[in-house]
Amino acid sequence: MPTVSIIIPVYNVERLLPRCLDSIFGQTFQDFEVICINDCTPDNSTVVIKEYQKRYPERITLLENEVNMGQGRSRARGIDIAKGEYILFIDSDDHVAEDYIETYLREMEGHPCDVVVGGYSENIASPAEGASATVSDLKIRRTMDAPRGDWCILSYPTPWAKLFKRSFLVENKIHFSDIRVGEDIYFSVSQFYHQASYHVFNYYGYYYYFNVNSTTKSLTYDRKHEENVAEIFSKFLRDHDMNLIPQEQREVIEYIYVANMVNALVTYGHGCKPAKMKEKYAFFMKDMREKFPDYKKNRYYGLLKPEGQTLKIRFGVGVTMMLHKVGLDKLMFYVISLI
Repeated sequence: MPTVSIIIPVYNVERLLPRCLDSIFGQTFQDFEVICINDCTPDNSTVVIKEYQKRYPERITLLENEVNMGQGRSRARGIDIAKGEYILFIDSDDHVAEDYIETYLREMEGHPCDVVVGGYSENIASPAEGASATVSDLKIRRTMDAPRGDWCILSYPTPWAKLFKRSFLVENKIHFSDIRVGEDIYFSVSQFYHQASYHVFNYYGYYYYFNVNSTTKSLTYDRKHEENVAEIFSKFLRDHDMNLIPQEQREVIEYIYVANMVNALVTYGHGCKPAKMKEKYAFFMKDMREKFPDYKKNRYYGLLKPEGQTLKIRFGVGVTMMLHKVGLDKLMFYVISLI
């Protein structure tokens, strides 16, 4: 059995996939399997995978989705057949440092837990180079640290830049939702619900490729991201009995719901004009009252709390809920709709 299973959803990455696979097979630690899931890609990505299968026989498994499922459900298929003690998720347009696996395993050995969480480097290519850029062509745009405390899972939901203990995911039936946008939010909140133990360390060996054409970056106010957030948490609440966890844990989940809703209205709703923002705000308030009727009592709202949360999220949620208490949040969102 391999020590690590690496799961890679594949869709329309023919030109980027070799960079990803080369970084994996160039690792200092080699006891791993690679599971690629073809999500009905329209290009020759599977041809690339089969070429690598010839070079690394019995180390790459290729799964073929009968219909396009999206990244979440594709990753779930990978989890189902993974044999490794640990699981790594790597996106097919990204790549990793040569000591990536070795470094995460060393952290897991020194700090046994369910999830080891690292930071990442955000890379960007010039417009002229685009997908043809080699590793040496890419420039680091910024490095990102993971938040501390429970927020390393909840406010940093990306499945990559993390090493998971496979038994934790399988025994608790933790999976991704089938909702196409934000499926990783469901995955991360489920980990928190099942009280994942974690260790956070500063390491930037995951190289995230900043693709301006990705699904997330193409979201605008017309895509109604707030409805995606509502759908994700509706599914989560159907699948998880909140009465089985402590009140404090329920409030943390409620907080992260509010954080995602505020992000939907501020980040993806700005400039939508007052009439549309009024609809979005009304949807948010109605949905929050239905899902979390006692939301006003949440102990985590504030500018100086919760500890470990990022300043951006503390500020966004804190200001929104403070203004909500005095009836001025509508004015705030009105202004945001104009800029």
